[in-house]
Amino acid sequence: MATSDALHDLLYELSDAVPGQIHGSLIASRDGLLITETLSDSEEAERIAAMVATTLGVSRRMARRLGAGVLNETAISATERRIQMYLIGSEGALAVVTAADANVALINIQARKVVKSAEPLLRDTNP
Repeated sequence: MATSDALHDLLYELSDAVPGQIHGSLIASRDGLLITETLSDSEEAERIAAMVATTLGVSRRMARRLGAGVLNETAISATERRIQMYLIGSEGALAVVTAADANVALINIQARKVVKSAEPLLRDTNP
């Protein structure tokens, strides 16, 4: 199975693990290039991937400036939606879009499993 297909399957598995909670998700390279997505608005996916990379970059700098250690994840919580962003090693990022009132703990548990599964796949495609 091609790496992009395997990563795409991981996104569907994530959504299936928390039914009705996830509006869409994506995996992007560390520099913001879209790899795969399940967003309802696929036309915006490339822009969102770039914004995810930028947000994680700013969050990394903030964590470093505050002496908080190495960044693993960050989130944006708004009135209608929430977006959780997770670093996938040094190769990429996972972003998960949910309703504002979604079960964040359950989504975090499942998303972190996706990160663990995706990391070797991304690493193998970027030697």
